[in-house]
Amino acid sequence: MSTLDGTLAALRESEIRLLTDIGSTLAEMGDTAQEDRRRLLDVAQDLRDMFFLVVIIGEFNAGKSTFINALLGDTLLPMGITPTTEVIELIRYGERADRTPVVREDGIREWTHPNTGAPGVALVDTPGTGSIFQKHERTAKSFLHRSDLVVFVVSAKRAFAETERLYLELAKNYGKKIILVVNQIDLLQPREQTEVRRFIERQVEELLDLRPLLFMVSAKEALAAARSGGQVVGDPGGIEAVRAHLRGVFSEAPPAKQKLLAQLDLAERLIKKYQDDIQRKADLVSADTAKVREVERELERQSLGLEAQLQSARAEVDAVFEGMRQRGIAFIDSNLSVSKIGRVPKRETLQAEFQDVVIGRALRDINEASGGYINAVIDNSRAYWRGVIDRLNQLRDLLQQEFSGLDAGIYAEQRESLEEAIKIAEAELRSYSTGKVIADIQATFQTNMSGFTASATAAVVGLILTILAVAAPGPIIGVVGGVAAAPLALPALLIGAPVAAVGSVLAIRYYRRVSRDIKRDLHARIDTLEKSYHDALNDLTQKERNRLTHYGKQVLTPIFSRLEVLAQRYAAQNAALRAHISQIATLREGIEKSR
Repeated sequence: MSTLDGTLAALRESEIRLLTDIGSTLAEMGDTAQEDRRRLLDVAQDLRDMFFLVVIIGEFNAGKSTFINALLGDTLLPMGITPTTEVIELIRYGERADRTPVVREDGIREWTHPNTGAPGVALVDTPGTGSIFQKHERTAKSFLHRSDLVVFVVSAKRAFAETERLYLELAKNYGKKIILVVNQIDLLQPREQTEVRRFIERQVEELLDLRPLLFMVSAKEALAAARSGGQVVGDPGGIEAVRAHLRGVFSEAPPAKQKLLAQLDLAERLIKKYQDDIQRKADLVSADTAKVREVERELERQSLGLEAQLQSARAEVDAVFEGMRQRGIAFIDSNLSVSKIGRVPKRETLQAEFQDVVIGRALRDINEASGGYINAVIDNSRAYWRGVIDRLNQLRDLLQQEFSGLDAGIYAEQRESLEEAIKIAEAELRSYSTGKVIADIQATFQTNMSGFTASATAAVVGLILTILAVAAPGPIIGVVGGVAAAPLALPALLIGAPVAAVGSVLAIRYYRRVSRDIKRDLHARIDTLEKSYHDALNDLTQKERNRLTHYGKQVLTPIFSRLEVLAQRYAAQNAALRAHISQIATLREGIEKSR
């Protein structure tokens, strides 16, 4: 284990704590963040060993193991034409070579060699990518984040494979320093070597926007020259140029310092990735919340719209009843005129006249007025519920598209709530499609009007006939002061008022009083009928309001509440990540200033 003293040792402990804290923050961000959390914990553990990890990666049979042996100037790792590297091989710096690897608890085979490049530097050989063994590829990929410098080895005969592009992109996303090594150039002619170099440089720049240093080598030739035992002239195989570059990298700053900075870069990139992800989700939640609020506002608009339409419908109904009042008063005045005393009409005739003149087409007019309101309610409600369904479908689709695999538990619950809300809205919509609403209320109106017609006809016509019959000429007992002394059998309406002669002052007063009583009774009956119509329309309106209110409180509010919880959660996560970014900046400044 590499040891550190003084300031760097303290900074290393601070960085380990910080990486662990960032991992704890990521632990609260769903399943997809767990891999990155594990990566940070891996890096924190690497900081305890403190080896600057130069990770060699590339496709199988690109000659990675041979390239490492060439760097070491020694045949240490096994080589072959088949995918020989199955596990991670780590060659740490040591004063002497240890050719018997130690298998660590994490499965890594650890070697020791003095030619890794500098004290504190370890070379890492990874299984080849693109091999038929998927386990090899997973092993290589799982180690990439732990690197401090990536050496990507490409075969001169198979450049530039898709898997190579993907791994380079991953290394770039981790913020790793990258150099490219094109191996096996001994298989190409000089002109072909130039073409391959230009091709790879162009591909890397166009596809990945990278411009790393690129070395053309033949690890096989370099290793053969090293094993020859003779004095090496020049740079056979081009491997010395790679060694020189690595020595330059290691001399820029102590490898330990570079490692601390490299892993801070990784942590910062991961944080920024999750900041972007959280911001995207927060924006979506904000948009979803706006959609729910729009539905709530639609509820309010629908309720206010019902009130205005109700007032208009009631005004039309009231106008119909006002017409009935006027016709009823005219009917009473006409049939209780003094000129008709003594000529009692038939009940059937008077009833027919009352129904035709007074009632007339009132029921049809009321049905038209109220029916227009009911149809408007139904039409508006259908449109409203269709709009609700459309909005909720959009929200559900958005969740399915944007949150697939993210915060699975929460969004599964949210989707279930949306599905239930949509089902309820669809059921509400169907309830307006049967015509039952208007049929029920018109049946109620028919019953009310029929009851009014029967009772009002019986009361008004009966009273008029009674008065006219009693007031007809009968036996005259005597005349006193021009007034006939005939007894009248109307105790409820007249207390012993003798009628001596038609046209007398008392008779006129009596008819007027009777007329007022009949009109008062007619007004009361029409008021009762009018109130029943108002109540019916009010009940319909209140039911609609109740449906809207219930839907808003029982269905939409839980959805809105969960969105609010998510918004608060994302805000807290963002705040934690911002704090980590600030801590990284402070720690980086301390590392850069350290000596």
